[in-house]
Parts: sequence; structure tokens; C-alpha cells
Amino acid sequence: MPDEFDFKNYKTIEEFSKSVEGTKYLHDRYLKAVNHPIRREILNIVNKANRISKNDLLKILFDDNIVKDELVFNYNIDYLIKAFCIQSILVDGNELYYEITQSGKVVEYLK
Repeated sequence: MPDEFDFKNYKTIEEFSKSVEGTKYLHDRYLKAVNHPIRREILNIVNKANRISKNDLLKILFDDNIVKDELVFNYNIDYLIKAFCIQSILVDGNELYYEITQSGKVVEYLK
């Protein structure tokens, strides 16, 4: 059974879809992404805004005591990006924004 290192260079859903193992790996990652409480809160916030700057997202998460430090934020946001739930966008060459993807919109149906 392949592990995450077999898929570390995959960048698109299509690459994962080329094999049953890749599809299963991506599906497992996706389920872990949307079912984790911190990541689900991040998805809810990004989904409501549709696009939000990293600074604004961090402020909301800190103010609501969802995350305590930027390391926890970075880990969870990276996980959501790798699960294709959100994407990062660099605006004006220097400001990072996060945008919800179609896969991330599943949060609208989770309560």
C-alpha cells in the first residue's frame, strides 16, 4: 500500500485520479481535512468570505480562540490546501489570500 511519500509530488486531483491508491489517499486526506474541528472552522470562515487575506483570517482565528499560534494555523491551512479544499492566491505580488474551492464548499452541508 502506498504512503504519503508516494504522492508528495502530485499537484492536481487528476494526478491522484490516475490510480485507485491515489484516489483512496486523496479521499482519506479530504475526509481528515473536513472533519477536523480547526480545519472545519477555517473552511467556514473562508467559505463565508469566499476570499480572505491571511492576516484577516489569522485575526479571526486568534480572536475566537480557534488557534493559539501561527504554527498551528500553518499546519492546518497547508492540510486544507493539500486536500484541495482551499487555494492560496498571491495578490499584487505580496499579499496572500485564501479562497474556497468547490471541494471545500462541502462545509455548507456539514453541521
